[in-house]
Amino acid sequence: METDTRGIMGATLEANLSKKLETCQLTTETRSTSKASLDGPELEGASGEIKHIGKCDLHPSQDLNAFCEDDEMLCCNICTLDHRGMLFSGRQCTFVELPRVAKTFCHDADFSNLPLKLKDMLTLLENTMHELSEEEKLVKRDADAVKMTIKDCSDTLARLIDKLQDQAFEAVEKLKTSITKDILTQKKLCESFHAKLESICNVVADERVDDTTAFIGLTKGKTLLSSARQLITDTEARLRCGIEFHTDKELHKMLSQMQYFGTVNSIERKFRLAEKSEVNITLSGDTTPRCDITAMCELPNGMLVLVDAANSKLKVFNESLQHLSQRYLTSPPLDMCVIGESELAVVTCGEAHFYIVNESGLGQEKSIKISNQSTGIAYFDFHLFVARKTALYKYSLDGKINKRIYKDGAAGGKVTMSRCAIGRDGKYIYVTGPDCQGLLILDISGNRLAFIKHNYLYSPQGLHVAPGGQVFVCGTGSQTVMQLDREWSRLVMVADGDNGLTSPRSVVLSNRKSCLIIGQEATEKILVFRVT
Repeated sequence: METDTRGIMGATLEANLSKKLETCQLTTETRSTSKASLDGPELEGASGEIKHIGKCDLHPSQDLNAFCEDDEMLCCNICTLDHRGMLFSGRQCTFVELPRVAKTFCHDADFSNLPLKLKDMLTLLENTMHELSEEEKLVKRDADAVKMTIKDCSDTLARLIDKLQDQAFEAVEKLKTSITKDILTQKKLCESFHAKLESICNVVADERVDDTTAFIGLTKGKTLLSSARQLITDTEARLRCGIEFHTDKELHKMLSQMQYFGTVNSIERKFRLAEKSEVNITLSGDTTPRCDITAMCELPNGMLVLVDAANSKLKVFNESLQHLSQRYLTSPPLDMCVIGESELAVVTCGEAHFYIVNESGLGQEKSIKISNQSTGIAYFDFHLFVARKTALYKYSLDGKINKRIYKDGAAGGKVTMSRCAIGRDGKYIYVTGPDCQGLLILDISGNRLAFIKHNYLYSPQGLHVAPGGQVFVCGTGSQTVMQLDREWSRLVMVADGDNGLTSPRSVVLSNRKSCLIIGQEATEKILVFRVT
């Protein structure tokens, strides 16, 4: 109890509480329960200790035996007497015995879906841990490469720079430690959630699970699933950092006056393309083998969805890029965005269609009317943002609210706004169009912040904001894919015709697959580049 609370209630209540807690402790440890056992199977925890799903998280030695309906908490005997109970909280909580509240819970629909949800989350955590491990390797590789650069300079300058070399090495080690500390922290959190979810999954997946254990598993599972999902979102959205070294070109002349060997900085990692592969995307029933992939998106579970305007289809591929399903549309799809974990919004002529995606196929939920000639769509905070020729509109998900948030008054008869994209943080809207030789950046309210032009970006149409915040734009006419730098100062070339690009229309950066996927016009295949 808090000191001020004990003072208010007085020494007598404190003594009574202490006696009650001692009695409760002895009773709980020595009693033999005639009701269903809450211990369940013994499970190995992340640090080697034995965990019981039926034990209280706050008081591990105590069995769970009640459910607080007011706070929706699983409780043991001690929980019912602490400050959340009726002695010091100023209110009386309603406690229900677990066997009674959990009756027939094994047949509850939420519990039936729990093992699958837990396994899906375990897979997501495993993928995230793998990505963090790979990122850690890249940082260490960068650190080693920087050290070699520093050593090359050191060999040239010999004994005069020994002291400065040691200072630079120390800076690299400090920066590496700083970056990897964050990575390891995220990794340990993932490992912790993985162990907890795996423990619950092993219990609730057992066909012999009783009602009480099922109820406990569902209650704990829901909380852990929500926390783990937020952890994965935060991990994907964090900035990936690398290490580089900038040597001083005037070092030889200025050596006698130099105080530092060079600078070691944390940089935004620019993606470098490694080996390339191609995946055939032509399917049975296609009216033409020359597909036009105007949009792509990757769902949180790793599924890849393609918009094929030439065949008026949505095509779904699994994480291994194997075809799962397809859906015919009555009019050619133009663009697409992800809503939540498995829902898509697809733009066609004057409409936005909503689909649920799973391994068995795509199910249409509803459609809403949008402005004719709309060609681009993005989603954030329960609203759709739609690009139409020279303007950007904001819609509610039911299509009832229609508000223009930006108008390009200098466009004339040109199409400068055909695609839009929004990052997960919802701070900025990125817009481009075929007659726009660059990338327009707005805030979420539609205020113009910057325009980044590139002389070799022609007919930009594809646009993508990765989970980590990296922004990519496809130059269909220039056969290029470019990345916006962190300072909004320039667009950096990522891939071009030398990499096999011909009229790129869409691009997706897959952190799960560590690859850049590019969809093109009039082609039978998508290009998959491994990135480092």
